[in-house]
Amino acid sequence: MNKTFTLLTVIVGIAIASPTLARSEVQDDKQDIQRDIDAIYKDDIALQKDRETLRNDRAAKAADKANGDTVKQAADSARIGAVLTAIAEKKAERKVDREKLEHDEKELNEDKADQ
Repeated sequence: MNKTFTLLTVIVGIAIASPTLARSEVQDDKQDIQRDIDAIYKDDIALQKDRETLRNDRAAKAADKANGDTVKQAADSARIGAVLTAIAEKKAERKVDREKLEHDEKELNEDKADQ
């Protein structure tokens, strides 16, 4: 009888706690989604800055080419290469952040369905 009462108490405790745990999971998912959105926003701003730098470096290279300054053209090419590498890295980061967002949105929908 005592074991039955203890088991019943545990079952009732779990039943009472389940909605609270589910709400907590949904709240955690929402926070994860907001962090993902913030990360994507930061990625986009960084990409925008790098693209502006790339435009400026390409304009500088064109001006150096027009002036026949091959040494400056070479330096411009090196800067352009570095910026292109940075852009590729930021695009990869943004892709990962978007995948994390999709995953977190899926988890949120699953947790909402479980409630």
